[in-house]
Amino acid sequence: MKTLIAALVATSIAALSLGTAHAGDAMVQVKPTPSYHLNQQELYDLEQSFALSNGQTMKFTTNLNRIYVRVDRGARVEIFPVAKDRFQSEAGTQFEFRDDNETVAVANFGLLPMAEAPAKAMVLARR
Repeated sequence: MKTLIAALVATSIAALSLGTAHAGDAMVQVKPTPSYHLNQQELYDLEQSFALSNGQTMKFTTNLNRIYVRVDRGARVEIFPVAKDRFQSEAGTQFEFRDDNETVAVANFGLLPMAEAPAKAMVLARR
């Protein structure tokens, strides 16, 4: 009887430990939510291409009220407005438009598909 109780207790503890391990492994992905609403003119003004010093091209496009960026022929990535001239991708790439949209500073550039740079690279692109 003592052996049976010990076995049940050991099984219960193992099950609790296993459940805890799986709960710790769970990943929660938080999608950035736009904290700034762009009007139609601001959306239109973003549709441009920028040349990077490494020879790559970064192009911004819009579709309805969504904004996308693409490096060369890489996958299109949606970006979300966080302020009038600042945007962020789901992966954490940050964009800041400067000089009336003539330049854009990009933090974590290497997180974009086809970007030829380390993940946390900072780049400056010009139209």
